[in-house]
Amino acid sequence: MHGYRVSSALAAVVAFGTFLVAASEAGQYEGAPTFSAAQAIQGIPLHGADYSIGDRVPVENFQYVFNVNTKWGPFRVKGSDLLRVRLREVTATEKLEGVNGAETAVKSAGRTALAPLNTAKDLVTQPAQTIGDTVRGVGHIFGTAKATMNATDPHGDRIIASVTGGASARRKQAFNLGVDPNTSFPPLADQLKRVATADAVGATSANVGMSFVAGPAGYAIGATGTVGQVRDMLRDKTPADLEKEGRDLLLAMGVSPGTMNAFYANPNLSPTDKIIIVKVLESLSGIQGRELFLAGAAKAPSVEMGFFYRHQAMLIQQYAKRISPVRGFVSVGGAPMLMTANGTVGILPVDYLNWSAPLTQIAPASHGGELWITGKASPMAISQLSALGWKVVPKAGARLGTYPQLAGWN
Repeated sequence: MHGYRVSSALAAVVAFGTFLVAASEAGQYEGAPTFSAAQAIQGIPLHGADYSIGDRVPVENFQYVFNVNTKWGPFRVKGSDLLRVRLREVTATEKLEGVNGAETAVKSAGRTALAPLNTAKDLVTQPAQTIGDTVRGVGHIFGTAKATMNATDPHGDRIIASVTGGASARRKQAFNLGVDPNTSFPPLADQLKRVATADAVGATSANVGMSFVAGPAGYAIGATGTVGQVRDMLRDKTPADLEKEGRDLLLAMGVSPGTMNAFYANPNLSPTDKIIIVKVLESLSGIQGRELFLAGAAKAPSVEMGFFYRHQAMLIQQYAKRISPVRGFVSVGGAPMLMTANGTVGILPVDYLNWSAPLTQIAPASHGGELWITGKASPMAISQLSALGWKVVPKAGARLGTYPQLAGWN
C-alpha cells in the first residue's frame, strides 16, 4: 500500500512537471503584434481620392490585415501584396464609373489614354496600345460553347456570354486597364461587367481608348516569361478555354483526376490563379512531386489563400531560374516545399513571421533548411528557427526580382 502511494505521488509529480514544461514552452511563443499602417506599408499613401487605410494593422496568420474604407464601403484586405492590387483596382473602378455612354467614353478616353493610372507615388506606367476586336469565326464560337459546357470551374462564363461580345469585351477592358478580368474585388467586377455589356451592344465605345494604364501591375503577375504569356491568355480566352488547356497540361504532367477535379472545383481559386499555377508547374518540367503543390492549392480555404498560392508559384519559378534548380516538391509539416541543391527550401509570400506554434509545424526540427519570405521576421522567430536548423531569408521577392512586378510598387 505504501509503495502504491509513492508510485501515485511520483506519477503526480511527473504529470505536474510535464504540465509545467508544456506551459513554459507555450509561454515562449510571441503574440501576434499590431503595427501602424505607416510601419506596415512604406511608400504607399494611406489616403487617396477614393480610399483610406485604417491606422491599426494587426497580424493574422503571418499576414498584415488592413481595414480599407472606400466609396463603395469598407473592405478587410489580408496581405500587403493583395492590398497593392486592391488600391489599383479602386482607382480603376473609379475610372470605369465615369464611362456612362458613347460620348462620355470618348471624352474619358481622350483625357486619360496618354496619362498613367497612379495609385501610389512611385507607380508610373506607360500607356497601353488599344486592343482591337478579336476576330471570331463560327468554328471558334462552337469550340468555345463546347468548352463552356464541359467546364467545371465555378467562375466560368455562361454559354451565352462566352460566345457573344459581353465576356470578350470585359476581358479586353480589363487588359487595357491592367487589371484582372477575374478580379475578386466586387466593385471592379460590377463596373467591368456594366461597361463591357454596354460596349457589346454598342451603347459605348469604351474599347476604343480605355487604355488608362499599361502593364501587369493590377494582375499581380509579371510582364515577361511564362506568366507574361498568361496575361494575353486572360484577354483572349474564356475561363472554360483556360480550364481545358490547364487540364490538358496537368494530364501531361501525370496529375491524378481527383486532384485535378478538386483544383478546378475550388471557388476560392480564380481562373487567373489556376492558369498561373498550372503554367508555372509546366515550366518546372521534369521535377518530382508537382501534384503536391497542386493538391495544396486545391484546398485553399479562402480567396486570400488562392492569391497566396498564385504568388507562391511565381516565386518558386523565379527561385528555380535565379537561385538554384528545383529537383522536386516535398511535404514538410503538411506544406509543399522545394528540394534543391541548397537543401529544403520553403518560399512563403507572407508579411511578418512571429514565433508561434504554427511555425514549428511549417519548419519542424526534423528537417531544417531555408525559409524565403517576402516580408520580415521577428528577432525571436529568427533565433528560434535557427535553433531548429532553419535560416530565414527576408524580402525574398526583391531578391528574386518579382516583388515590384507582383503588385506594381517598388
